[in-house]
Amino acid sequence: MSEAVAAYFEEHRESHDLGRRALRGGIVSIVIQYGNAVLQIVAAIVLARLLAPEDFGLVAIVTVLTSFAPLLIDFGLLDATAQRSRVTPAQVSGLFWVSAGIGMAVAVIVAACSPVIAWIYDDSRLLPISLCIAVTFVLAGLTNQHMALLRRTMQFGRIGRIQLFGTFVGTIAAIAAAMAGYGYWALVLRPVTSAICVVIGTWAACPWRPGTPVFDDEVKSMVRFGLHVVGFTVAYTLSRAVDRIALGLLYRPDQVGYYQNAMNLYDNSIYAALNQTHAVGSSALSKLQANPAALREKYEAALSMLAFFLMPAAAILSVTAEDLTVVLLGQKWQAAGALLSIIALRGISHVVEGSQGWLHLSLGRADRWQTWGIISLVAQVGAVLAGLPFGPAGVAWGVVIGYSVIALPSVMYAGRPIDIGAALVIRAVGPQTIGAVATVAAGWWLQATLLAGVPALLRMVLSGCFCACVDLAIVVGVFRHVEPLRIAGTIIQDLMRKR
Repeated sequence: MSEAVAAYFEEHRESHDLGRRALRGGIVSIVIQYGNAVLQIVAAIVLARLLAPEDFGLVAIVTVLTSFAPLLIDFGLLDATAQRSRVTPAQVSGLFWVSAGIGMAVAVIVAACSPVIAWIYDDSRLLPISLCIAVTFVLAGLTNQHMALLRRTMQFGRIGRIQLFGTFVGTIAAIAAAMAGYGYWALVLRPVTSAICVVIGTWAACPWRPGTPVFDDEVKSMVRFGLHVVGFTVAYTLSRAVDRIALGLLYRPDQVGYYQNAMNLYDNSIYAALNQTHAVGSSALSKLQANPAALREKYEAALSMLAFFLMPAAAILSVTAEDLTVVLLGQKWQAAGALLSIIALRGISHVVEGSQGWLHLSLGRADRWQTWGIISLVAQVGAVLAGLPFGPAGVAWGVVIGYSVIALPSVMYAGRPIDIGAALVIRAVGPQTIGAVATVAAGWWLQATLLAGVPALLRMVLSGCFCACVDLAIVVGVFRHVEPLRIAGTIIQDLMRKR
């Protein structure tokens, strides 16, 4: 085994600069992820002007119904490889062939179910869309363990560049197809093209190649760990998808299209950063499995810093959502902007709720994570059903309220094995939460009064600056919470020196 490959299989050890490495990796990956998000938004701007809301609704119905499939393919084995203290190339080969086999099986099942999907929604166009989307599941099974090894060695910048490459090529292909008049097929082509590029990128970045598999007791243990992870992720993904599934059954495709594009803007702004920090947080904290006190300390610091930057970002997005959507996507998408204004509020509690996975995975308690996923699914089904009679806006409010209620209990449950409770979470995010809520209230008041007659672009800029000042005045001025700024400045200086 070459020295380059051997580096991927070194045993986890706590290091004196772990916190700095994790923060640096987190900042780099989030910056790249926001570059990815910019591409996604550019694609949304162009495609929204070339395609009809119905086109987005049709593809959204299929992608939401099949959103669980990548999780089955992953099978939790990516997290299992990244989290495990010690792993061998033969064991990773075994996990690779498991993922590849699951990817093929899921693709066959989705293809077989495509006539059923078309029949349930009474639209024959859904059949060929489902068949094409199934191809992406085969490709996903080929990248799982390569991504795990890159994450294991904390190469988050490289992972981000691979994802950026896939997004860029997929975006170009989709825009070209839309301009050529292919309608909703442009939206189908994008994920297929992106998946092909990610396969090429991961295999080029990670020199390890699968060989003869080994299925020893350690691999079986990792598969059991993965089963619990996939149990959570399937339940959690269904809880995130139940809103669009329900809307698709009771409302027109264009209504689903408005809701879907609102969710796309939220996902490419707030959720994108949270998704990147999950990979960084779980990988870094996993190296502290043997030191619960250090794990608690690093978790509190990371959560505090994340809340400092993302909670006000969610507040600003909520205040400026309608103007932002109209400026980016055009006047015909104004209804999506109104929905985004509600959905963005979820970002305030999402920072807390999204961090639970760091604890479950770093402690090796994926079984508890799976249990919480089921609780989250039940809560969201109830929230969506409560809001469904009131249309897309009612569903959006139901989702925001539902997730806000379970945010603090989710971390209290995850942190119970190492005595992380409500007091630690409130200490970490209390000032930021108060600042974000006050910012939303002040921003909405400004929009409705002083800026009511101002042009959309200027109103968006003025509101964003006003909200940022309000948040800083409360969090930094009133609560004197400046540590995240100091840490961020130090990391940025380090990165500039390396450059």
